[in-house]
Amino acid sequence: MNTTDRIEALLDEAYNTDDPETMERLARQVLKHDKENVEALVLLADVTEDSAEKIAFLERACRILEKEMETDPVPQGDAFLDDDRGMLYAAALQRLGFSYFSEGENEKALEMARVLMEYDPEQQTLGKTLFYRILLEMNEFGRVLEESLKEPEPFPAMLHSRAIAAFKISGAGMPAYRALWEAFSADPDVPFHILGYYNEPTDDADEEELESYSLAMLFEDAWLTECDTNLANWLAGGTILLGLAASLFPSENTEKMLVLADALGIADAAEDIMVKLESRTDWGVLSKEERIKASLKLLSEGRFLHVGS
Repeated sequence: MNTTDRIEALLDEAYNTDDPETMERLARQVLKHDKENVEALVLLADVTEDSAEKIAFLERACRILEKEMETDPVPQGDAFLDDDRGMLYAAALQRLGFSYFSEGENEKALEMARVLMEYDPEQQTLGKTLFYRILLEMNEFGRVLEESLKEPEPFPAMLHSRAIAAFKISGAGMPAYRALWEAFSADPDVPFHILGYYNEPTDDADEEELESYSLAMLFEDAWLTECDTNLANWLAGGTILLGLAASLFPSENTEKMLVLADALGIADAAEDIMVKLESRTDWGVLSKEERIKASLKLLSEGRFLHVGS
């Protein structure tokens, strides 16, 4: 077996293992054969728990690819991510951006997000998700609203960012109210994960559930910031209203949720919307998704949430 075949065999084995120690061992073997193997560097970054080491691996991987692309360019535009090196570079950039963000290096993270967005016009990566999350972290609320107006299509990360920014700028007014329900409508599971009302997905969960949970964990600190209890209560109030309206909480927890609603000053609103929905003749046969849709429609058309007003 020649060196190239040996490297391919080691990488295949590394990609097919779920054991971090095995993956690290195989990746390091690859680097003994080829010290500039980008795939091995990215694999090492994925398994190390040391933040500085993770960043060093990813920075090195990006430098190697950038040097290669200077002499052998990758197709630009939509074709960039169809190229193996283009996709690998995007993967390294994305990991590096989130690593910088985790370490509080927001300017560096923002630069990675911008570069990633340039190479990803169809939004196949998390570049824009990271971009909006960093703007929130930097308290650039006006910028969030400005950028959101340019988006051709809404997506959950942008909508959550806009909902937070609207509340930060104008408080619990109608702009924030509308933005909140738009964010909920994009992915109703996210607020329930943020507040711990839904369990963490299991290993065999579907991709959609995993994406909802990941987004919730990314935005948890933005919503539940200790320095703004009104914002946290705004999210909690909306989540409790939706949960009660659409019967998303276990029946034995309904009274507990009504007590929480009362503490937030929205118990009357919760009971009102529950009565309106449960009086529908078809309510008992609606699916969970149909109940959520009907509840969100009614909530967004009225004015049931007054937390922080």
